[in-house]
Amino acid sequence: MHDRILILIWTEDSQIFRAEIPNGSLLDDKVLSNAVGERIPENHLFPPWRDTLTEAQQPLSPDVYVKKHYAALRGYDGTPSVTELVMAEVGVLEIISKKAHPNVNKYLGCIRNGDAIGGICLQKHDWTLSDLVEGKIPADRTPPFQPDVIISGIRAALDHIHSFGLVHDDVNPRNIMVDNAGNPIIIDFDSCVPVGAPSRGGTPGWTKSPKFAAFENDTYSFELVRKFVQGEYDGMDFDFDFDENLDAISPK
Repeated sequence: MHDRILILIWTEDSQIFRAEIPNGSLLDDKVLSNAVGERIPENHLFPPWRDTLTEAQQPLSPDVYVKKHYAALRGYDGTPSVTELVMAEVGVLEIISKKAHPNVNKYLGCIRNGDAIGGICLQKHDWTLSDLVEGKIPADRTPPFQPDVIISGIRAALDHIHSFGLVHDDVNPRNIMVDNAGNPIIIDFDSCVPVGAPSRGGTPGWTKSPKFAAFENDTYSFELVRKFVQGEYDGMDFDFDFDENLDAISPK
């Protein structure tokens, strides 16, 4: 078995650093304090601003979540390829936000940081569908658990996304939030691409790891999520080498 590699990503004095720690299972405070990181140029994470983008209103309210793609730096190759991922997700959000849907997370625009995109602003939700089904939410804050409402809401959200010729391509219980009323809200569009485009493969346990995006990819994942909600599937039916999986610690 291979030692696990822990990838640390952090900010310091407004700069971004990345370090690889061999045998991440032995991580302790000394290892963290002695980590020497590679500085990541800002233009390798934050793409250039475009005048066609929606600019988020400032100041941001407390119910806004700002997404920054630090985790995408796990596979950093010294190029600005992550910015392509960011721009692709922003492009998808700009498209689907033209016609809002109650079961698709609300896009609020991007933060403009000089000539760059400083983050993607989205409606904040506290709990994932996984949290709700697995009973991880405090009792006094738990939304109502209504399987029929959840299943029909997810299906409606996917139909809405598909109406634009797009495939979400990473449907799983951690990419579905629940609001205070127990309604499902699909999030995370960094894998969402047009039908026929190369697929990023989805999340192990919830995908067939397709090579190309197709509506059937979402249908397959949706059926597994439906079984998860109904207590018939736990998401662990897959063959995946965790020893070669990469962990990441990213700024909140």
